[in-house]
Amino acid sequence: MAMFKHILKLIKAQRKSNAWVFLELLIVFILLWWSVDNCLMQGITAFQPEGFSVDNVCKVTLAVRPHTSASYITYDEGSEEVGKNFLRIVDRLRMHPDVEAVTFCNQQSAPFTYSNNYNTYWNDTISSVGGLNYTVSPDYFRVFDIHTADGGSPERLAEALSTGWVVSETLAKELVPDGQLKGKRLAFNKGDSTTYRIDGITAPIKKQGFDQPRVIGFMAMTEKEAYKVSEQELARTLICIRLRPAVAGSTDYAARFKKEMKQSLASGNFWLADVQYYPDIRTKYLDNSLQINGRRLTVAVNLFLLVNVFLAMIGTFWFRVNRRRSELGLRMAIGSSRIDLKRLVIGESLVILTIASIPALLICLNMAYVDFLSREVMEVTFGRLLTVSLLTWGILAGIIILAVWYPSHKAAYLEPAEALHYE
Repeated sequence: MAMFKHILKLIKAQRKSNAWVFLELLIVFILLWWSVDNCLMQGITAFQPEGFSVDNVCKVTLAVRPHTSASYITYDEGSEEVGKNFLRIVDRLRMHPDVEAVTFCNQQSAPFTYSNNYNTYWNDTISSVGGLNYTVSPDYFRVFDIHTADGGSPERLAEALSTGWVVSETLAKELVPDGQLKGKRLAFNKGDSTTYRIDGITAPIKKQGFDQPRVIGFMAMTEKEAYKVSEQELARTLICIRLRPAVAGSTDYAARFKKEMKQSLASGNFWLADVQYYPDIRTKYLDNSLQINGRRLTVAVNLFLLVNVFLAMIGTFWFRVNRRRSELGLRMAIGSSRIDLKRLVIGESLVILTIASIPALLICLNMAYVDFLSREVMEVTFGRLLTVSLLTWGILAGIIILAVWYPSHKAAYLEPAEALHYE
């Protein structure tokens, strides 16, 4: 306590020379506080489970012969033969010994795609939520290893989609605060008489793997519907396969699979255009995504800020300690120990930081009050503000201790007479 009172007297006596230090710490604290909050939210997002897996998954792409081709087959209007050809290909994939599950879906429903299909889900005439709409076959959950909100198997979700709708837990919680949405009915439009029963709820699912879990509603794409869809539309339908655990999926495997199945996966006007290993699709998407590049830029800016804060604090407090060598020499001459000198310098620096942090925190709290902080990851709560504030103070305290320790260490080991020569 006596040391603390002495430090306060020193700070008061040196208030003019400390004014610029207080101002610098005030500005640095605010900038670093915002940066720490931003990095913390991105870190939380990055470590959240994706809710799906593309490991050991391949994407099968079909194409259609052009109408000008001599081998093009023309079908009568309303013929079901086009749908049968598509389903033959799906069945041949299911029969392959390396394939565990097969699904087909529209392009907007697969992970790591650039297109989305949005809908509004109505619980009643008052409560609604906007989100993504996935149109998929029931085995979609098996292929992408998606589990229920309570940890149940993908098979439970596949069965649920066969009888009704499946929604993500994020949709359930946003539409019904208590999350008890299973068994209720939803509509696409306000007051719509056509409703769909919710028979399954998935664990939170991301769209791209690096974003927040999305509001998603799953509608069934049945094999019967294949008979009603045009040839070109069926060709745009994505087919994804999950390989058996004993099969080591890879880029090379996808190329071998394509070569092996090129003949058997030709039916009617459909032919096998490509087989891609889904982790490769993920890597390519992330490398080219504007969103992920924006996040990388944000991280780079935050790191740049942190480095500059580090250098500024190091320079300021290093200079401050070196300038006081004569004072430190005098203290040693009158009986202060080397440990006491180090404690004094470090303690004084931390007290200055703490005092400067008070007005800085008031400004930061006002920034949070006017919604300057993002609420995408989590709400601005007392816990969030406290965590960010403590982390900010701790980072600055660590930098300041590093800045003052070495010059104070050198000053403490100077002979008093030698230290008194410094002006």
